[in-house]
Amino acid sequence: MRRRRRKTGMLDAPPILSPSFVPDASVPMTDHTSVTLKDVAAEAQTSIATVSHFLNKTKPVGALTGQRIARAIERLGYQRDSMAAWFKTSRAPLVILAVASAETSFFSDVAEVIEELCERRGLTVFRVQVQTLENMRRGNAMSAFLRRATGIILLGHSEQWITDPESLAAKTPMVFLNWDMPSGFGQQGLIDHLADGTYKAMALLGERGHRHIGLVTGPLSLPRGQELMAGVRRYEAAHDIDLAPRWTLETSYAFQDAHDKVYAMLAKGVRPTAILTFGVQFAFAVLQAASRLRILVPDELSVISYIDARQADFSSPPLTTVSPSIPQLAGHVVEQLMQLVRGDRADNTTVLELIVNDRGSVRDLRR
Repeated sequence: MRRRRRKTGMLDAPPILSPSFVPDASVPMTDHTSVTLKDVAAEAQTSIATVSHFLNKTKPVGALTGQRIARAIERLGYQRDSMAAWFKTSRAPLVILAVASAETSFFSDVAEVIEELCERRGLTVFRVQVQTLENMRRGNAMSAFLRRATGIILLGHSEQWITDPESLAAKTPMVFLNWDMPSGFGQQGLIDHLADGTYKAMALLGERGHRHIGLVTGPLSLPRGQELMAGVRRYEAAHDIDLAPRWTLETSYAFQDAHDKVYAMLAKGVRPTAILTFGVQFAFAVLQAASRLRILVPDELSVISYIDARQADFSSPPLTTVSPSIPQLAGHVVEQLMQLVRGDRADNTTVLELIVNDRGSVRDLRR
């Protein structure tokens, strides 16, 4: 199903910077960036304020004066600072949404719902990468956005995070979530039962007759990985299943690392009947490794992932997942930020619902 593009109000959106161009060699080169509003006003024999009103359309300018300003702009080659103009004319409160880049669409999926909810509240959302937010703090060319921001939302993980987010939150209302630090979710009023998520995924496999189960975990040194593994161990303690050590693969977050380790495991020896992954990128690595080895999913190998992503609808086969509700998570984040912006005490709590998205990648061995 194709996702419908959302319409955006252009007047309240930050301007799009023009791409670079190749100048005509026959035209003399001029340093247009040195031309100021003062120069245009002097050339047009009018005031700087009148030139500003003409450019920003904030007040009517007489026809003859407007013609003189237009001719002066053309003669001098004045280039308008569109960013500065947007800051002067925009009235919508600005929310900076800093999002980690990833090999799946998960963070982008969450960000899109946050954007929709913010826009319904009359907020302009400026989405950037986590590193861009860090650079803004250091005073780069986009730091004006940080000074202008009504609030900040930061979504990241251990490999893409900013230094000392607490100090930034002390200056500007801010909600920040690090997916590798579950305790931070609780501090923001979110209850994300990671262990319950993997337990539920294991239970689904067990209900369909799977006893020989492999795992692709990501880094187990991080609190997130440890909590997810706790759910698996809780299920293992109460059920007769086989989690052979050679089927439990600890990987980095990189797709290629997971793929290579899964490929090596599946290529020799007895295989598990199902694999549970602690992230969608790991599940995609399993699907690709299985395809290369001509192992049919789900006929010969079932795959299930904790955490969902839009791409799971389009993988081959589509991927079954157990995941916290993305709309519920996004709604809490926006409401939390609004309370902080209003100066209220942000003490609301949301227990994230676990959603099973059964897309057919887990075979029922009992049939």
